[in-house]
Amino acid sequence: MRVDEINESRIKSFVKMLEDNQEVEFSYNEFYYEIFQSIESGYIINVYSSDEKDGDGYYLEVNELDGGLCTGSARDAIEFML
Repeated sequence: MRVDEINESRIKSFVKMLEDNQEVEFSYNEFYYEIFQSIESGYIINVYSSDEKDGDGYYLEVNELDGGLCTGSARDAIEFML
């Protein structure tokens, strides 16, 4: 599993940021991840090929490679697309 490649302390740091701020962004294996709390339940995870953002600070949709909803825990959301 690719998650093993990420340092455990780094995962815990991302989980804490997600729990505290309801969102986290990070890069891994040349991809850019955006995870935020869904209005309904769980977390939305989007993966981008570039860190390019628009004037409002949002990733450009044209660079989105994949995305999904994780209804599990914050840790599950961090590991979901990895």
